[in-house]
Parts: sequence; C-alpha cells; structure tokens
Amino acid sequence: MTGIVFLLCMSFGLMNGPVFADKNKLSNASYSERLLCLSTSLGSHQTSQVENSDDSQRAVPLSRSSSWWTDFPVLPLVFANSNTIPEGPCRKQVQRYLKELANSTLWAVQMFDASTKYPDGVLHGHTKHLGNFDQCYNLRAKLSPDEFSDTAEPDEVEGRYCLVRLRYQRKGVVPKRPEIFTLDFDPNLSVWNAIDYRGDFRRVKRHSVYLSLCVPASCSSQDVAAALTDPLKKLADAREIDLNVTVKPSLCQARSDVPKDFTMGLKVFLIIVVALCVLVVAGSWYDISIYSLKEPAKNNELGDFFLCFSARRNLRSIFFTESSHRGLDCINLIRFFFMACVIFGHRLMQYCGYPLVESTYLEKAYAIPFSSIIFNGPIIVDGFFGVGGLLLAYGVLRELDRSKRLNFTALILIRFLRLTPLYMLVVLFNATLMPMMGSGPYWEARVGFERDNCAKNWWTNLLYINNYVHPNKMCMFQSWYLSVDYHLHIMGLFVLWAYWQLPRRLGYPFLCGLIALGIAIPFVITYVQDQQPLFLGLPFMREARNDPYFVGHYIKSHMRIGPYMVGVLAGAIVYDHKDATWRLPKGWSRFLFILLAVGFTVISQYLATKYFDPNSELHPLETAAYAGFHRAAFALGVCSIVVLITIGDGLDFHYNFMTPRWVPPLARLTYGAYLVHNIKQSYDVGATRSPRIFAINSCLWEFVPDMVYTFGISLLLSVVVEGPIRKIEKFILTKRPTKYPAEASNSNGIKKSN
Repeated sequence: MTGIVFLLCMSFGLMNGPVFADKNKLSNASYSERLLCLSTSLGSHQTSQVENSDDSQRAVPLSRSSSWWTDFPVLPLVFANSNTIPEGPCRKQVQRYLKELANSTLWAVQMFDASTKYPDGVLHGHTKHLGNFDQCYNLRAKLSPDEFSDTAEPDEVEGRYCLVRLRYQRKGVVPKRPEIFTLDFDPNLSVWNAIDYRGDFRRVKRHSVYLSLCVPASCSSQDVAAALTDPLKKLADAREIDLNVTVKPSLCQARSDVPKDFTMGLKVFLIIVVALCVLVVAGSWYDISIYSLKEPAKNNELGDFFLCFSARRNLRSIFFTESSHRGLDCINLIRFFFMACVIFGHRLMQYCGYPLVESTYLEKAYAIPFSSIIFNGPIIVDGFFGVGGLLLAYGVLRELDRSKRLNFTALILIRFLRLTPLYMLVVLFNATLMPMMGSGPYWEARVGFERDNCAKNWWTNLLYINNYVHPNKMCMFQSWYLSVDYHLHIMGLFVLWAYWQLPRRLGYPFLCGLIALGIAIPFVITYVQDQQPLFLGLPFMREARNDPYFVGHYIKSHMRIGPYMVGVLAGAIVYDHKDATWRLPKGWSRFLFILLAVGFTVISQYLATKYFDPNSELHPLETAAYAGFHRAAFALGVCSIVVLITIGDGLDFHYNFMTPRWVPPLARLTYGAYLVHNIKQSYDVGATRSPRIFAINSCLWEFVPDMVYTFGISLLLSVVVEGPIRKIEKFILTKRPTKYPAEASNSNGIKKSN
C-alpha cells in the first residue's frame, strides 16, 4: 500500500505542480503513509538554491521556487502521464500501463521497477543509470480485453528498454573558461561549478545524464522522445533550465526487434566455418593415417593440398622455436609485448564507454605526470610500423641480392593473400554471428553499430581503403592499422628497389630524406590546421570513430611514413651488416642501447604530459614539432634494439633477455590476436548491466582473461585459417608440399622455419 500511495503522490506532484495529493486518494492510507506523501511534496517544493550566473554565489534556502536538484523528474511517471504520446498502439498501451500501475498489477509494477527513478552520484561522474535491463527486456504478459482494446482478443505487452539522455544547463548562461582548471571544487560554492562543461577535456560531462526507462514495446524511440520532451521542458523552464531530451534508436531495444531467422550472411559464415573444420579434420586424418605410413606419391597435388590443413603440421609451425638471426630474433618479444600493451590499452579505453560509478578516479589519473606513459599508449603502433618496415627491408634486400629483380605484383598479391582471408572471416563474424550472441543496455549501440558498419562497408576493408573511405563508419575500429600497413608496404617496395639501385653513400641519405618527409607531413598539418599533436582518447569519448582527430589524422597513412621509414632504414643497416666482422665497441653499444632503446621510447611518451593537462600553455611550433617527431623517435628507439644487438658487442644479456623460448609461438599469434581481441571487450561493454569502478586493479583483473581469451582464439584461427593459407601460398609458389620444421633441415643441421 505504501508503494501505491507513493506513486499517486509523485504523479500528482509532478504533473500538477507544487500541490499536495488529493485528500480523498489518501483517506484510507495509514498515518505513516500520509506522512511519507506530505514529506515528499514538501521536500520537493520548499527548498532550492540560487542558480546564479555568478559561480561564487553561495547556496541559500528559498521557498518561492523549486530546485532542479531537489525536484528532479521521475521519468517513468512523466512518461506514463504524458499527453504528447502520438496516437496509436503505443498510446493505448501506455494508458493501460498507467491503469494497471495504479492497481499494482505485476507486469506494470515490473515495468516501473525496471526504470531509473532518480540519478545518484552525478557530481562524481555517475552519469549512466541502467536500471534493470533484463527485468524490462524479458517482460511479456497477456492482457485481457478492456475498454482500450479494439478487439475482443487478448492483447500482449512486452517491455522495451530505453536509455534517455537528459542534457541540461542553466538558461541564458554560457559557462566561462576558468583561469585554472581543477578537479576539486569548493563545496560552499554553486553546484554548477562541478556540472558545467568549461573546456576541461579530462572531465566526464556531468550535464549529460542517461536514465533507463522501461516502456511498452509498441512504443518507438520517437514515441518516447515525443512523450517526454514537452512535459520535461515545462518542468525545466519553471526552474530556469534548458533541457534537451534525446532517445537514440540504438539505445531503445525490445526482444521482438531481434531477427528470428538466419540471414544469408550468417548462413555463408557458418558454411565457411564448417568447410574449414571439415578440411582440417580431413587434412589431419590424411597426415596421421596415410601420409606418415607410406612414401608420398609424386605429383600428388590433392594430397599435398590436404597436408596444408593438417592441424599437427600447423601446430608444429607455430611452436617452432629455432633461432634464425641474432637481431631479428628479438622482434618476437617486441611484437608480443606490444600486442599485450594494445590489448591492455583498448581495455582501458573501454572504460570510457562503461558506466562508471566513480569517474573521478579516471579523471584524476590524468593529473598524475607519469600517467602519460599509459595514456599515450597509442604511440605503440608506431613501434609496430617500425618493426614492419625493418622486416620488409631485410626481406626485400635479400631477395634483390639473390634474384637481381623484384616482382612487385607478386609481392603485393602475396601480402594481400596472407592478410585478407582471416581478416574477412572476422569481419563476417562481426556482421553476422556476433550480434546474436548477447544483449544489454549498450548492445545495439556497440555491437549493433559494428554489425551495421561491417555489413555496409566491408568492401573498404577488403580493398584496404577504410582509413580514407567512410572512416567514421569503419568496420572494426582497429582495422585502420592494416590499411596503413598495406599502403606503407607497397610504398616500401618501391623505396627499397630505388635504395638497392643506388650506391650506399647515396642510399642512406635517400632513406633519411624520406624520414624527414615523414616527419614534415604531420608537423605542417598540425601547425597549419592548429590540430592536437596526438590521440587523447579521454573520458568523454565513447566511440573512437566519432573523434575528429582519430578519423581525420590519426588513422591516415601519410601520417605514419616517418616511423615506417625509420624501420626501413634500420632494416637496411641490419642487412648490410649481416656478414660484417666489425662490431660496435661494448661501451658504445650499452650507452646507445640506454639512450635509444630506453631513452627515446620513454621520453617520446613522457613529453606528452603537457598535452593531457588543460592548464598547459601550448605553443604552435612546439606542438607541431612534437606531432612530427614523437612517432619517428619512438620507432627509432624500438628498431635500435634490433640494430644494436646485431652490430653491437657486450649485449649478450640483452639478447638472452629478449629471446626467451616461450615467446616465438606467441609472437606468431599476434596477427590473429590483433583482429579478435576487441570482440570480448565489445561484448563486455554491450552486455554490461551495472556500473563499474575505475581502478588499476580492475583493469589488470580483466586484462588476464583478455590475454587468455585472445591468444586462445588466435591459436584456433591460426590452425584453421592462417596456417593453411600460408602453406597453400607456399605450395602454389614452390609446387611442393610443406614439411615439418624438423624435416626441413639442411646439411649442416640448421632448421628452417615454415
């Protein structure tokens, strides 16, 4: 009974202004229940504070007006009592909902109970209030006919879960930029100090609050917005507040919206997966039962084709750990470590999309000077570009010295065939099966957004142009790296051919000139366009593809020429000194290792500290210089590890540390890991039902299963897809079966990796 009195009291108090509920409606209520209703009405209308444009104004009690904070609207009651719901099934079911709510009918109270009543913790950044998603999403009830039904047949009601964004600010007041940004505010000053957005990009936007609302499934997001806009606007106008109501279709979900039938794309995906599994089983059976029992028949191309899918052979290729080159062997640890950093960094970025119960912890983390080493983590991809350029240079120069020519078409095609099959399979998974694997408040906004992008723009991924064509609708936000790497790979082939043609006294200056060009491009763009020098990825950003810097500068191939050419130069040095007897002295080797490998990588990250501080004075030339140099400097630090261990003396400890036997198998799985690691993270964001607390402990606790899940799936994909594709490519080129590593020994007993 207490709950019914409360509902009646709140509905009358909200819709009729500062008046008490009708005495007749409370005549049967107990003394405590009537007291509850009266105190609710009095509490919401007798106190307020001066909401003055002067932020130094202290809060004082008033009786002549209501405060936005003490009389915040109860969203489900505003919706149920709204007269602006469009005519149709939605309006009829809402009228039925209001009637059944007054009668304490289970389904109606369940719908009300699943909605957010009042936000809490907004001042500390708790701006996403999720209510109870499953209670609303799984609601279904058969209704007996009543006066609102057009037919005598029973009606049915289902729940639709919506997240309504209320964006509010003081009417006629433009927040001023303070002289000094702070994350701590005087508790005796106006609350608007902590609410208004004044340009501090570290802070979660507290003037934008998301509240959950459970409504009948017959109501669309447009119906919900129409029902709420006018009543809430009147309520806000009375309190000198500008209020904007937004209900996105992707944040308004019902179970009935989910397709029941398999789409053609899903059928194609399942057929491909089943076919690959059948080939792996057949290839493994042939390898174990037939091939190993007899001498393989010559020109048995069908049998050799099946051997490409042998799980035993592909697993042995993955776990092959023999050394091949002192310096290049160090790349395995670099690749694995950077991949782990990427997974951790993207998990950290997910906290920008998670509902956080205490965002102040995330905000204050940016105020710690050394935090820039973590928050400037995106620079790690420049280490990948440097390593990619180094490996390309070493391989191409070796091929040029061997054959004296370069087949550009074949090399570009081979690169395409190695990357694309697994890549497209993951794209197809995101477009078809992934959306059917869960649900949650942000499922459509996160997983559905990925589904739509992959379904519409998969061809840009296939052609490796997604970082220039429809970048804001890119399928798989991390896939930009593959496009940039592919573009720079093609550019590197021509650069290395030109370098090989030149005498070395001109070749090295030629490569240095290209590095200078790669540094000059971001320098000029940043200076001329007055751009930020790096990707900030701050708390207010929920989706990277909506960030102007990300889609306009960060993912562009021409912005990454510098670090890639640094890698090409390093690869040329390593190759040219592969047979040299001269070694860099021990002292110089150790000094340069500390200066370059440690100093350049750490300093290039740490210098970003000032760009995470809104109080810093930024000079255009200094900002442009950092934009131009920091990526190339980081790549130089990473590539110097390989160069110094190749040509330096006294670095045996460094070499042993960089080449543990357990690393090469994991390094071979990094490509698959890069493609799939975001799947689990997107699933977690889309399926989350409750807010979280940002803490390093939480990040690490989620990082460990991220690694196990990612590399476990990558191992499976490598055996089923990536390994067979690589072996098929070699089989086509060499016209001979792929052997075990143990079978590929030369006369000196040195084993060759597949």
